[in-house]
Amino acid sequence: MSETAPGANPYKIYWVTWGILLVITVAMLAAESFHLPRIFLVVFLLAFMMVKAAMIGGNFMHLRFERSNLAFMVASGILVTSLILYAFITPESWHVKKASAIDPATPAAAPAGETAPATPGH
Repeated sequence: MSETAPGANPYKIYWVTWGILLVITVAMLAAESFHLPRIFLVVFLLAFMMVKAAMIGGNFMHLRFERSNLAFMVASGILVTSLILYAFITPESWHVKKASAIDPATPAAAPAGETAPATPGH
C-alpha cells in the first residue's frame, strides 16, 4: 500500500525534513553568537547533531520503514566510528594545544643546517 494519497506530492516529506534541518542548522550556527557557557553550548550542539542524524537516517536513508534491529545496527556503527575518531583525535589535540602554549615571544629553534631569519630592527 502506498504511503501517500493519490495526487499528493510524494516528495513533501523530503522538503519538510530539509526545511527542519535548515532551521536546526541555522540555530546551531546562531548559538555561537549568544556567548553561552561552553558546556551548555557543547551539549546543545551535540544534542541537535544527534537529532539531525536521526532525521537524516530516518527520512533520507529510509530507516524509519525498517525493522528496529537494522536502525540499531546503523546507529551502533555510527557511535563506534565516532568513539574511534574521538580516541585518535583527542590525544593529537592535546599535543597541538601543548605545543601552541609555548611562549610566542621566544623564537623557535631553526632545524639543523638552517639559520633563523634575522628580525628587522635588531
